[in-house]
Amino acid sequence: MNIKSLLLGSAAALAAVSGAQAADAIVAAEPEPMEYVRVCDAFGAGYFYIPGTETCLKIGGYVRFQVDGRSDFDLDGFGTVEDGGYRTNTRGHLVVQAKSDTELGTLTGLITMEANTNSDDDFFLDETYIELGGLRVGYFYNYFDNGLPGETVLSDGGPLGGSVAYIGGDTLNNSIRYTFDGGAFQAYIQADAFDSQLGWKTDENGGDDDLGVNALIAGKFGGVAIDLFGAYEFDNEDGVIASTLSAEIGPGQLGVFGVYSFGPSRYWDFSEWSIGAEYAIKVTDKFSITPGAQYWDNIVPVAGDYEGGEAWRVGVTADYEITTNLTAKATVNYTDVDVDFGGVGDGDRWDGFLRLQRSF
Repeated sequence: MNIKSLLLGSAAALAAVSGAQAADAIVAAEPEPMEYVRVCDAFGAGYFYIPGTETCLKIGGYVRFQVDGRSDFDLDGFGTVEDGGYRTNTRGHLVVQAKSDTELGTLTGLITMEANTNSDDDFFLDETYIELGGLRVGYFYNYFDNGLPGETVLSDGGPLGGSVAYIGGDTLNNSIRYTFDGGAFQAYIQADAFDSQLGWKTDENGGDDDLGVNALIAGKFGGVAIDLFGAYEFDNEDGVIASTLSAEIGPGQLGVFGVYSFGPSRYWDFSEWSIGAEYAIKVTDKFSITPGAQYWDNIVPVAGDYEGGEAWRVGVTADYEITTNLTAKATVNYTDVDVDFGGVGDGDRWDGFLRLQRSF
């Protein structure tokens, strides 16, 4: 064997060994299985499955910037009740919803957090509840917070604004509600614990009766929807009935709100009765304008009843969709009050706001 053959044989042996080692080197460990986020379409748009569960989660809310303005509000005999001026506010509103199907119906958990720059509070708990089928328990709004689409008719307030420390307009409470949903027909019954988040209920201060009960029946027939609401508050031993009607008429939607109060209560104590109407006109796909008017009669709550005074309010609201999920809203309203009771006379006010809101 010559030297040339020896060298060739050695090279071939080395190549074989190197090839075997290279083959061993490229053997990789099997990758860990990955679970991707899946879209959940069982409860509408925006939900996704929490990985590893069958619970669907949706995160939403809005960011809002608003400038409010108003004139002085003077009532003869009261002096200056509220000064005019302007204020600015930025709000963050966050909503988290979790839903899943169970043998007892849809199980829902909702958490709402909100914060405003013109408030000393940090983020605070807004509407938050648990719902299973038709049963809801937690902290949520009642009927008087529903309102009409414009900003003129006040379903949760009165013509005197915050100038008098009344007990009404209590729209957000710890409550229990059961709803029957028949599609075109709905009904619910609800029990409310007023101010129960502030402490224990005891007999020492009469707080044990800070409870109320209310019920609603509602129906929708084509372009017409109507409801009838009734409530009774045990501490003040008075009740209220109210109704809202909406109908598609011509280029817009007509909304009518009416309320009759048997006496001041935490549900309503702004007047003995009130009626208001708005007409939301769809000018274009992006722009709508809503004129409205409201009237209140017997606006002074005294000793479990109402005595004297009347008020009316007119205004207009404009809404514009700048782009998807970005809207602008502007409103201006005029309120005239004629108390004519206990030496108190007339007063009037202009108020309004300009709002920019990004929803998600």
